[in-house]
Amino acid sequence: MIRQKLSSKAGLLLLLSLFIVVSTSDLSAQSARSRGMGGAFIGISDDESATFYNPAGLSQIQGREASVQAKVNERDVFDWTSLAFTGHIYEDHVEDKFSITDYLEHNILEEPVPRRPKYSYGVAYTEDNRSVEFGRLVGGEYLGTSRKVKDLQLAFGTRFPIARRMLAREQLYGGIKLRHYSVDRWIRSLQQHSKKDSTSMGVGLMYHYNDRVTGGLTIDNLVEEVSGANDRRDGVSLNLGAAVKITKGTTISADAINLTNTARANDQQYRIGVEKKFIENDLTMRMGSLNGTLTLGFGMYVLPHIRMDYSFYDGDIVSEHHVGAHVTFD
Repeated sequence: MIRQKLSSKAGLLLLLSLFIVVSTSDLSAQSARSRGMGGAFIGISDDESATFYNPAGLSQIQGREASVQAKVNERDVFDWTSLAFTGHIYEDHVEDKFSITDYLEHNILEEPVPRRPKYSYGVAYTEDNRSVEFGRLVGGEYLGTSRKVKDLQLAFGTRFPIARRMLAREQLYGGIKLRHYSVDRWIRSLQQHSKKDSTSMGVGLMYHYNDRVTGGLTIDNLVEEVSGANDRRDGVSLNLGAAVKITKGTTISADAINLTNTARANDQQYRIGVEKKFIENDLTMRMGSLNGTLTLGFGMYVLPHIRMDYSFYDGDIVSEHHVGAHVTFD
């Protein structure tokens, strides 16, 4: 009872803090699901978008998953589309030795622990095209320019056995991410192109304390090579995230992006999200905040293995509507 009260109070405090932080209009998220949660996904990362958020999360996924995501409004001004896929490499054979844990899982427990992969992999590709009209609306670095971005990411994850007691819930996952990022800008006032190519490597960790509390850590651009007209390095970025299941089907997550406030990295961001599942998990409602900017979304299974997602981002100048299709194969 005391634990439930503490969890409810913690959840209430996180909800109250949704609109306290400073507002911004820059959202960086990989899927409609995570966008609906304000992009707070580092401590969850339990679907194919883990390739983008936290590669360590890939190994907590059961089976193969794929998705298609797209921005559906004003695509002539701001066109965003993304594809992602994840799969696993399992053990070739079971080790021929006695294990008390394996014996209990297969002979005593009513629901054995699912088969765990040895390694997991994920790939994500995103195109982000913004026109001169977008630059006119937003201003700042976009003013007078159009921008085309191609972002390819390849990630690998695995699980480390750290449980200190038999059948413990504690789990530790690790992963690495390789990224190739290309930006092609058209500067209208100068009538010229400016191109930048960046290849980098990042790492991630995910810790499951139990079935209700998880935490994630990522370091972006740990190793990086930049070439092109704009040779400014993106800089190393430390990011932290956590998620808490306060009740059955209700999860609250929070992320801190670029926690060290590295000048050459992405802008510092604070993200908070809530996800609530209804109707035996067939319908999911989501709400979030990215530095004070409201996000909303929902998801619905239209078939047993196909889920449709929608998200809304209330940008100060350009509002965004995204839809996505998520498919599980096994």
